Amino acid sequence: MLNLRRAVAGLAAAAILAGTPALGAEATTPNPHSVELARKLFTEMHMDQLMGNMLRQMGPTIIAQSRKNNPNLTPQDAKVINDAVAESMDSLMQKVVDRSIPLYASTFSEKELQDLVDFYDSPSGRAMLAKMPVLMSKMTPMMTELMPEIAGDINRRVCSRIDCSKRAAPTAPKG
Repeated sequence: MLNLRRAVAGLAAAAILAGTPALGAEATTPNPHSVELARKLFTEMHMDQLMGNMLRQMGPTIIAQSRKNNPNLTPQDAKVINDAVAESMDSLMQKVVDRSIPLYASTFSEKELQDLVDFYDSPSGRAMLAKMPVLMSKMTPMMTELMPEIAGDINRRVCSRIDCSKRAAPTAPKG
């Protein structure tokens, strides 16, 4: 539908990856204390709300991409898309959080997790969390503005490695 799945998947993946530990971290079974610390960290950070708000703020970007792909998109269609994205994020966020906790627990040491918990429990940590929605709302227009440049740069890099004139450059599956 209007390449919506591709836009949503790309934006959601980027947002989720921004909030998770480095890719390639060893897949080890974390010890129970590390899991407990990671769960406490997520609680202190209000991770479900933080990630959900960040993804919901991408609604205007998703709508803009949908309008670009379909100039005849009505305001009612835009609202339906925005509502569907928000509902999806709300319903899936706990699953994302639940699956992320073991990743944090196996990536960070117990001391690092404890230090993070202590930070987010401090006045500076609480201030950071309180100001994060404002910061994200300021960053969203900047990222929206940079998206064409990012897409163009990716396309140039791909086409410098493969001959794009003979075949279409690789793209995400259309939805």
